[in-house]
Amino acid sequence: MTLRVGFCGVGRMGTEMVVVLARQGFAVTVWNRTAVRALAVADQTGAEVADTPALAAKDADVVITMLTDGDAVLRTLAELLPSARAGLIVVDCSTTGVRAAREAADLCAAAGVGFVDCPVSGSTVVAREGNLGLMAGGDTAAIDRVRPVLDALGTVVHVGPTGAGAAAKVSINALLHTFSTALAECLVTARAAGVSTTALFDVLAVGVLWNRFLDYKRPAFSDPEGTAVAFDLRTATKDLGLAARAADDAGLRESVVRRALELHRHALDDGLGDRDMAAMTAWFAAIADPPGRTERN
Repeated sequence: MTLRVGFCGVGRMGTEMVVVLARQGFAVTVWNRTAVRALAVADQTGAEVADTPALAAKDADVVITMLTDGDAVLRTLAELLPSARAGLIVVDCSTTGVRAAREAADLCAAAGVGFVDCPVSGSTVVAREGNLGLMAGGDTAAIDRVRPVLDALGTVVHVGPTGAGAAAKVSINALLHTFSTALAECLVTARAAGVSTTALFDVLAVGVLWNRFLDYKRPAFSDPEGTAVAFDLRTATKDLGLAARAADDAGLRESVVRRALELHRHALDDGLGDRDMAAMTAWFAAIADPPGRTERN
């Protein structure tokens, strides 16, 4: 039997995931707090539209949440769970952090609903292809029950008990955003010495540092004005905040992540929050001292 899917949250990533599920033949009902987005996805995919999270879950075997943060997930579950039917499994693909994932699991357990924390790795391009990396935390039996849906979205790795998926995603994002921040800085310093962004990417493409991230993010760094926002700087800063909390919880006295978070917060203060995460390049360029100055005050 094909599983019926309720999908809560159709932002950039959620939209692409619904497209893939519909393409794979799943019956999908979508809900979004901003209703116009749900209607747009329905027009694109043939999905049904629900006015509330509870209605999205009404006939579903699995509900996927793909929301902004842990607070949004917990608010949505508070609306969804009171009327949830027996046997439902909630799969949270949001980036929430361990604490929110475990709180969500507790809420689901109290309502007799299964829960899997299953954040995803990959941008909109990867989501559109159905090639996401999915980090599943939770009971093996629950994961197996929803595996057909997860397999349609990409490759699933069961990383451990409840909360482990969230923990893995925070670590992945910490690496992603510190790498992206360092890349932005290096593009600016190389350009100041006469190496164009195009040339530096050409060198990276034939070296050991090349990876899928550089492949699909190259346009955002090379042609920021002509490339649509895929992952905004405000969300990247939120993710770095979760990673900094993880560093605190691990007892790290020094942290590259904390410094990257500070830099991102400065970029937000300077009004770049709605731009793509690659806009850290523009921010580094904007704060650079005039040529010839060797010391900062």
